[in-house]
Amino acid sequence: MSNERRVGVWLIGACGSVSTCAIAGVEALRAGLIDRTGMVTDLEDFRSLDLAAPENFVFGGHEARPADLVKEAEEFGRANGVLTPEILAAARPGLERASANLRPGLTLNCGDGLRRVAPVADRDRLPLPEIVESLKRDLAEFRSRHALDDLVVVNLASAEREFAAPREFAYLESFLGLLAADRRELFPASVLYATAALESGCPYVNFTSSPGSSLPAVDELSRRHGAPHVGRDAKTGETLLKTALAPMFAARNLRVLSWEGHNLLGNRDGLVLDSPAHKEAKLRDKDAVLRDLLPGGCVHSRVRIDYVPSLGDWKTAWDFIHFSGFLGARMHLQFTWHGCDSALAAPLVLDLVRFAEFAHRRGERGTMRHLACFFKAPYAVEEHNFHLQTEMLLDYAQEHRTRSRHPAAAEAGRP
Repeated sequence: MSNERRVGVWLIGACGSVSTCAIAGVEALRAGLIDRTGMVTDLEDFRSLDLAAPENFVFGGHEARPADLVKEAEEFGRANGVLTPEILAAARPGLERASANLRPGLTLNCGDGLRRVAPVADRDRLPLPEIVESLKRDLAEFRSRHALDDLVVVNLASAEREFAAPREFAYLESFLGLLAADRRELFPASVLYATAALESGCPYVNFTSSPGSSLPAVDELSRRHGAPHVGRDAKTGETLLKTALAPMFAARNLRVLSWEGHNLLGNRDGLVLDSPAHKEAKLRDKDAVLRDLLPGGCVHSRVRIDYVPSLGDWKTAWDFIHFSGFLGARMHLQFTWHGCDSALAAPLVLDLVRFAEFAHRRGERGTMRHLACFFKAPYAVEEHNFHLQTEMLLDYAQEHRTRSRHPAAAEAGRP
């Protein structure tokens, strides 16, 4: 039974706020202090799937900063109030166990913004093939030591700088050739992490705007090693609302004239994104959805991200939408989204681990397109309408429910 499976969750950026909230949240679930509110997989449509139980997750990960999960959780609780003293007390043993599973991370070619929060990693100095092999050893040792049934790798590290992939990254053999030749200037850390995970046969989730497994060569690597992957750039707030609201304007034939978005955040990710080179990829993903969802494109749209230290993890976004309707009447809609960034993201991490392990157990490989609704720039999916993306996930769940009830008929109907 899946509820008895021990699933490892290897977090890149393991002491960040999202990682800390995810681990503390699982411990709070174990202690019966919270329910699964915020987890998509707890909806009725997915409860009948044979998904692994979060309470059986075993956490470890790579962390580039000298950090400790207990101290990070305590600091998060003081600064943001979400991790209460009761939750912290219940989570402490699990956070300590996860801290014992941490290994030094990687910062190669991540950009100057990351230098504001992390030093140059010792691993950065190794030749590329040795870096990948050392990351794979960490995964193998963790899996063996904890007798895990499967291991899912999730990239939660701070956003890397804007990345232009060389043409050789379109093909696996040329990609691997550059890796073997130690062309270190071409490989950001996220790509190396993804390579190590997929070569180890581990499902990989790119929760960030970094390239990770988005490259065609890395997708081919996923298929070769039978490990599914998904990304990129999880949507938890303002962009989630955009992908839900923009289809409404299109469906009512209302012409959007301008859409201005202003995001304020004060956590460590905000500090990294205060660097223009790191901000660029994030802005592109947040703004692109409107171009695809609004008929004829939007006359004017812009997204801003500003670092406001006093906000901590409480992200605030203000959007102004100017539109016209019948008789040329010009109207506007404004909304303010104020939410705890990590508390919104952490349950989605658990959802994605559950879906990735489920897909891997069933022999799926390559991009998990059905998970597009979780991301701003989903791999291999051009549809950005949140409602239609969600239908893709519901159809996937229905297909697997049908297979589980009638396995012989489902197998006979396969092409």
